[in-house]
Amino acid sequence: MSVITLPRDRIIGARVTRIGHSNYSTPEFAIEGIGPASFRSHFIALDSGVVLDLFTAEISTSVESMMTMSGETQGIPVQELIGRQVTALVRDDVYSSLVILENHIYLRDANDGVYGNPLLAGFLTDYSDEARSQFIDYWTEARIHSFAN
Repeated sequence: MSVITLPRDRIIGARVTRIGHSNYSTPEFAIEGIGPASFRSHFIALDSGVVLDLFTAEISTSVESMMTMSGETQGIPVQELIGRQVTALVRDDVYSSLVILENHIYLRDANDGVYGNPLLAGFLTDYSDEARSQFIDYWTEARIHSFAN
């Protein structure tokens, strides 16, 4: 188990105040013959002062000055996410990192490995019951049996 240093007490229960992104990276060829691909970081600022940096395989903290691009999401619009409370940080059935917001909304780096990485905002029901049964808590790696609203 890896050591997670995210301040749980300043994340769970905090509200989203802003969503933003870094600038795109220089184009990279992800797979021979396919590309080029550019990537960016996704940031979620919370009213507790914590700024989460959401990446496919991990969640870390950052600073708000790293948000050089306005927030964009695929799925639920950014405006509908602002003010929502964080209820959990989890890893899904393929070990991707998710920020769970109230009303069973998730945020995930939708890195497709080829053409980019949109910030996906959707409902947990997008995952099958089988997939949701494999979700684990980001800090403890314990199975999650239900999500708070």
